[in-house]
Amino acid sequence: MLPKTVLLPWQALKSNTRSAFIRPANNVDYIDGLRGLSCLAILLYHSFFLSSIYLPFEEFDQFVKSTPGYLTWIWGLDKSVDVFFTISGFLIGRLLFLEYRKHSTLDLKTFYWRRYLRLTPAYLFAIGVFYLLAPASMSANLWANLLYVNNFLPLETMSMSWTWTLAVEEQFYLLFPLLLLWLILPSGRPLFWLLVLFLSSSLIIAVVSFLDQRIWHWTYAEAFSSKENIVHYFDRIYVNIYTRFGPLVAGAIVAYLHVHHSPAVDRFLQNRGRKTTLTLIALLIIVVGIFMNGNKHWLGDSVWLSRIQQLTDRNLFAIALCWIIVICGDAGLAGRTFRALLGARLWYPFAQFSYTLYLFHYMLAIPLVGSVIKTVQANLRTEGMVDHHWMLLTFAVLLLCTLPICYITYVLIEKPFMNLRGKGKQQNKPARSVAAPSE
Repeated sequence: MLPKTVLLPWQALKSNTRSAFIRPANNVDYIDGLRGLSCLAILLYHSFFLSSIYLPFEEFDQFVKSTPGYLTWIWGLDKSVDVFFTISGFLIGRLLFLEYRKHSTLDLKTFYWRRYLRLTPAYLFAIGVFYLLAPASMSANLWANLLYVNNFLPLETMSMSWTWTLAVEEQFYLLFPLLLLWLILPSGRPLFWLLVLFLSSSLIIAVVSFLDQRIWHWTYAEAFSSKENIVHYFDRIYVNIYTRFGPLVAGAIVAYLHVHHSPAVDRFLQNRGRKTTLTLIALLIIVVGIFMNGNKHWLGDSVWLSRIQQLTDRNLFAIALCWIIVICGDAGLAGRTFRALLGARLWYPFAQFSYTLYLFHYMLAIPLVGSVIKTVQANLRTEGMVDHHWMLLTFAVLLLCTLPICYITYVLIEKPFMNLRGKGKQQNKPARSVAAPSE
């Protein structure tokens, strides 16, 4: 007779399916909302962006510029990656700070093993699917994906180029615990060093930009004025751990305050006027940041404004998001409102499937976007790009096509390996809610 802790295959399948749709009582519901919404936003962004593969750049550029004003925010949804990074830093940071507070050390072996079980099994399956479906020329550098260093390759030689975010996060997971254990936490001033680390991210971006005179002297709009410029910006700034770690550290700072200075945070939130003002400022930064990414001409021909935007944009966005995370824990009207919106049960399945959605959507989006463009142009006899609303329909179809694959991968691969993490040494960990696609 099997022990009660051993589930039969059909019982395990039922349990894994249930976990995808039924939120546990100890889950952080607003984190689920942020995660689910951000993943949907990435799918929507790629439904539009991947039209660049099938159009001459001039036509694609015109397609972007002719986007109706009420849809221009879609071109700024790459900011969703910064949402993933910020929440990931928050949850991983909270896990590590809680463990260090209890044990005065970090079990790095267990931490890395848990990260491996969380990230790699589903990723290996996605890599295998990509290898079978993609042309051989596009699979040549999959070794870099296996090692989580694909973000160091030039864009045009990457395999599964959209998974650069997984590489950034895995590199952060590797380095950040070492910094905490050997420098930041034993220093006696951990908050100071965390702030220094966060501010250094903007300084590094400044140095990288200054040393690349092409980037240093162009305006924000010029960076996206040609395919060559986009690739150059992508390779130098967009995908590297040393230019993208700011939001991850911002999330970790909020985690530190949550673990070690929760009473002080509560006292800070008691001032209603200050709380309201900061919440409005945070929302303004988030909205303007998204719309500015979608309307890159807003900064005009000012090189200096473009430099300031380059150095501060994503870190400011992360700070604003951190404030939203803080306010979600408040008992006031703003906190209740954000929790009601972000904590809706609708977002929970998307949050659970977000990792597999992220892994597989791009493979389906490339042929789907191409088919929509070719079909609409052929049947409607249009010249150039199709109407933007067809791409909204493409997003809906992409989501419907990807979800079944995500469900199968989640219940048969991702969740079973996640369950193995609980069979080893248990740690103090945050509520079971996964922040980023790879968290």
